[in-house]
Amino acid sequence: MTTYRPARGPRDQQGAALLILLTIIVTAAAYTLLNRLNREPAAILRAAGDSKLLGEAKSALTGYALSASTPVTQPGRLPCPDYAGDGNFDGLSDPCDEQTNFVRLGRLPWQTLGLAPLRDSAGELLWYSPALELDGNQIINSDSSTSLRLDGEPREVAAVVIAPGAALEGQARPAGLAAQSDPRRYLEDRNSRADREFVSAATSAVTPFNDQLAVIYRDELLQAVERRVLGELKSRLLSYYAANRYYPYPTALNGTDCDLTGTQGHLPLVIKPGCPVLAEWTPASAPPAWFSSQKWNLLVWYAPAPACVLLTPDCSGSGKIQVRNTPVPDDDKEAVLLAAGAALSGQSRPALSLGDLLDDSENKNNDTVFSRLPVDAASNDQVQVVAP
Repeated sequence: MTTYRPARGPRDQQGAALLILLTIIVTAAAYTLLNRLNREPAAILRAAGDSKLLGEAKSALTGYALSASTPVTQPGRLPCPDYAGDGNFDGLSDPCDEQTNFVRLGRLPWQTLGLAPLRDSAGELLWYSPALELDGNQIINSDSSTSLRLDGEPREVAAVVIAPGAALEGQARPAGLAAQSDPRRYLEDRNSRADREFVSAATSAVTPFNDQLAVIYRDELLQAVERRVLGELKSRLLSYYAANRYYPYPTALNGTDCDLTGTQGHLPLVIKPGCPVLAEWTPASAPPAWFSSQKWNLLVWYAPAPACVLLTPDCSGSGKIQVRNTPVPDDDKEAVLLAAGAALSGQSRPALSLGDLLDDSENKNNDTVFSRLPVDAASNDQVQVVAP
């Protein structure tokens, strides 16, 4: 018996074709998704590795700025870039060497910083640009400003470090110092222009971009430098006290010589003849040369406790200093130092009054009570207890 099978019509054939097409589309989409998922973890790992590398470079640069062993001791100073490709900075104590086309943009001086030759995930050495104002040719202190910027934002930048990534279209990277010194072969968008403006992402949706940046902002660097300055001065004052059993008197606002009538003020640069009855600074106790040359002496406030000056040696008198927001007891302090920080809105520099230096009401009322608060936009006083 012959089985009857109806002939396939056009609709049946179209349905089969659609099913085959749908299968192809789903298979292609699955392949694309799996391919992307396989690539993304690798990209994430590369970005994480470069971020860690940039963090290492940032920490080393900050450490250099805080170090006392730079070629010319100047807290806050950043090394010049490496233009010669040997890992050492170029410029010594004079202006950073400048290339004809690319000013202050070169390779990270890894050897100067005591690092291994840091290479990103593409095997490329890091690029680096310090602020012109922090290369050692200008005074560096809390009031230093910089012209370096990121992404068009007003916040001042101290330095930028860049991992260039793999070469993009048009970025040939042949051997030879001339080619390897050309940022256009490594960096994209504004980063390749070697000017004072850098970007963390492309400024146009059609611009290829794979630079990864680490930034040291001016305020975060100089606040760290202020802590380094206060720590150095604390050590010098403790040396003076150990030798003489009292702390020196201060100098008046914007003064330099010790004043026997002063209760608080700046740390004096010289003790005699202003205070003839006091011992003079010794090499171990005297403020370092950069303290005055960089005008930190006008930005640091100093208060010895009434109990701890010449008339009552060994802090045997009455009247200690209280520093609020410190561990108790907080009212047994022998001396304090305060870094004024950068001038805030309405403050004059050089200071015309104590209010031009210090911000918190407890710190600028000229008594023996001070306050240690977090640094913020309203107050950037930093308090250092000398003892105990």
